[in-house]
Amino acid sequence: MAQRVLKIKNEDDAFRYLEQALTQELNGDGVSIHFDNWPSISLKLEGPGYDSTITSEMAGSLVELQLALNRTFARVVHDAPNARSLTAEEKKVIQFKAKVEKGSSLVTVELGDIAQKIGIAITNKMTPEMLTITILGLAIAAGATISYKAFLKHRGEFLDSEIDANKLVSLSQEETKRLEIFAEAMSKNSVLKHANNDFDVARHEMVKSVSDATSISVNNVKLNSRDAKAIAATPRTSSTQIQANGNYYIREIKWLTNEVLLTLEDVGTKRTFKASFADASLKHDELAVIKEREWSRGVVYLSINATELRGEITTATIVSVTAQPDEPSQPHESS
Repeated sequence: MAQRVLKIKNEDDAFRYLEQALTQELNGDGVSIHFDNWPSISLKLEGPGYDSTITSEMAGSLVELQLALNRTFARVVHDAPNARSLTAEEKKVIQFKAKVEKGSSLVTVELGDIAQKIGIAITNKMTPEMLTITILGLAIAAGATISYKAFLKHRGEFLDSEIDANKLVSLSQEETKRLEIFAEAMSKNSVLKHANNDFDVARHEMVKSVSDATSISVNNVKLNSRDAKAIAATPRTSSTQIQANGNYYIREIKWLTNEVLLTLEDVGTKRTFKASFADASLKHDELAVIKEREWSRGVVYLSINATELRGEITTATIVSVTAQPDEPSQPHESS
């Protein structure tokens, strides 16, 4: 199979190849994606006393960016909604270093190397088209200027009438088209939507870090202090505690040290997610039911305490197990 090298130097390259992948123009080719000084995030504060200064708020936004990267890696590589599945070595691999320019408050984070490593980790798991859609989509979600502009425009819809959301950030015809391309990519792989939401949290913290500076710029998109504080005051989506009790197929079991991790599929909604329990928290007969149902591919009723964020179950703990009557066996699906 021919190997096609996609060299990504900027946002133009990313969207050109993403559109080709979505229209199946890469069909039949093996793909190798190389990032060249893109994507990157620049964060700059301006105002009295902001020469060579990094505030605690700015540092906090960088921490949130790292958390978003960790969750993204966990989703793509381990099919997990949180970063608990990452090993210490994996966390080290995707850890970024922020560069601070001398004599200014300009901080730059290069993300190309991390995007490259995520791509390597999933190269053999996807078709060339889906690999390209996923890797370029993640790079766009993490560091593209258009993603930051889309975040501002969306948050601007929550502002009061004193601030014109349309004047806060304007999108060109080309940028609007790119958002449509990205939306199509997210429809092809839901991981991209969840990752974009996580990076929106980091973007929220970046804007919030304006503090007492007169202005903040992210990738050269500048906001004055008043507008930045208004955006920062818009509500962030928070997790909610839910009961995810119901009938499930057990698609996979991993017996870890002091913990058991299950991949579940809801019989009715077909939604899949991972749930866990401490190996000493369930009764012997409940453990027996779990083992038997995983082997027979039958249905089991589980009582689950969970947290949900933007429609995604992020944590789930099994608290009890009840056997269900035998049902027709289902084809085993990999998680």
